[in-house]
Amino acid sequence: MTTNQFADGRPGEVFAKWGKEGSTSGGLMDAFSIMLSLALQYGVPAEVIVSKLKDMRFEPLGMTDDPEIREASSIMDWIARRIALDHLPFETRKELDVLTAKEATALPADAFAPTPLARREPPAAPTTIRSA
Repeated sequence: MTTNQFADGRPGEVFAKWGKEGSTSGGLMDAFSIMLSLALQYGVPAEVIVSKLKDMRFEPLGMTDDPEIREASSIMDWIARRIALDHLPFETRKELDVLTAKEATALPADAFAPTPLARREPPAAPTTIRSA
């Protein structure tokens, strides 16, 4: 996958190659790359794209040869994670749960613990209104 950036560092084009030239999978990936590039060029934030594509699950899935992304649940999941790692700041990636293995192990164990729920008082007992 290759990306080109705007002058401010935002991704503006994505070229992802998959399969043989002229194959169905290759054609679909080319079309996806064009649509992804157009979305970025028309102002869709990269974090929105990442949040929508991340964790999509379909074949092929599993281990990758990318040292920063050890596993992916689909090619779209890998693309989303690669865009995040290359173009989004750490805090945004942390919110999206897209960290390298090294970053994830460096965080404290409770870094992703859910926020405790606000304590609520039990509702008042219903009152009965009697008419005379």
